[in-house]
Amino acid sequence: MPHEEAMFIRGPHEPIAIERAEGAWLYAKDGRKILDGGAGAVVVNIGQGREEIAEIARRTIAKLDYIVPVWTSPEREALVARLKKWSPEGVDRFFFTSGGSESVEAALKFAILLHKVRGKPSKNKIIGRQFSYHGNTIAALSAGGSGRRADYEHVLLDWPKIPPSFCYRCPWGKTYPGCDLECATVLEKTILENGADTIAAFIAEPMMGSSGAAVPPVKEYWPKLREICDRQDILLIADEVMTGFGRTGKRFAVDHWNVTPDILVGGKGLTGGYMPMGMIAVRSDLVQEIERSKADFMFYTYSSHPVACAVADGVLAIMEREHLVERSATIGARLGAHLREELSGHPMVGDIRGSGLFWGVELVHDKTTRVPFAPEKKVTNRVLGAALRRGLFFYPSSGMAGKAGGDAMMLTPPFVIGDGEIEFMVRTARDALDEIGPSL
Repeated sequence: MPHEEAMFIRGPHEPIAIERAEGAWLYAKDGRKILDGGAGAVVVNIGQGREEIAEIARRTIAKLDYIVPVWTSPEREALVARLKKWSPEGVDRFFFTSGGSESVEAALKFAILLHKVRGKPSKNKIIGRQFSYHGNTIAALSAGGSGRRADYEHVLLDWPKIPPSFCYRCPWGKTYPGCDLECATVLEKTILENGADTIAAFIAEPMMGSSGAAVPPVKEYWPKLREICDRQDILLIADEVMTGFGRTGKRFAVDHWNVTPDILVGGKGLTGGYMPMGMIAVRSDLVQEIERSKADFMFYTYSSHPVACAVADGVLAIMEREHLVERSATIGARLGAHLREELSGHPMVGDIRGSGLFWGVELVHDKTTRVPFAPEKKVTNRVLGAALRRGLFFYPSSGMAGKAGGDAMMLTPPFVIGDGEIEFMVRTARDALDEIGPSL
């Protein structure tokens, strides 16, 4: 049997072969039934196997396969109309891509182009956060700071970084509430050190995803970022590829703090995994500036693909009809409570944090000091292997936001998961920790 620890096809191991899926369950070729507690790569929301979506795709393919993205289609127009009801007010111009990395690339390009047409071409740097992950292109890796940069450091753009909002392990030794938010004000310090005339945008995930395992900020953090970016003439980009479309219990995570970004990046949940697709939503007044300048914001080959647009519209229609964003909030609260009840006392568990169906469980060597395990122990992969042997997949993450040795589990199931499945997921996660713990 292949080693379950090699979930992402590393080395000589064979990947797990999945033959079909239904709801929140995966069915492997070797006969195993696996609960998808990670929603794949935090993608699946309405559950797998929806005949309604299959019929939408079939009907669209039969009618319209492909058109150049400078043209439009009924499917694209319907999706845009629906997205205007989902996005923050005023952020209502959309550009579609094939996925999250392309979307981040498009957002960065838009920010740089906007300043160029304003006569400020020197504003061409992007500020990101240390340990963040924004995608797998050269520019997206440059904007982020995760360990996935390692093999490309010699070619990445030299863009500045700031510490993340990381309040449960504050780098300044402060606690919330009542902290003075140095994690936000350091952004302005970094802008001034580099020169505001060189910075085009600041990009961040509203809640840290794969590089930190569902780390939420204090409520004052994003409003403070908005204030700083406005003051320094810098665009605020919210990377909601992972957190968007109901994952945190709101339509978008920025809605938790009533903050409107200049550019919102989406993907993953937009189509719920049924088609590859991403998007950026941009303030309409900013797009109008680009249009008046007649600058060329080039499309990707598969931008606004009719079948992808139709599927996305269908997925969001199901989300609305079945009130799945609200369900993410309510059943997510039960998941969080169950995780804390069952795992908070476990000797391997540090922090448990999250919102909606977006939860992270930090794994630590020392519970009191939260010292991480040594990287060579590969603790997350070992726990994942133990969980898979019991029929559970969770999404592996870095518990200390990319610091060496950080380990964490992300419990981010599809929105259709039931109470019994939540109990199975938490119980199995605990059993996996119990199995691996003594060997460490």
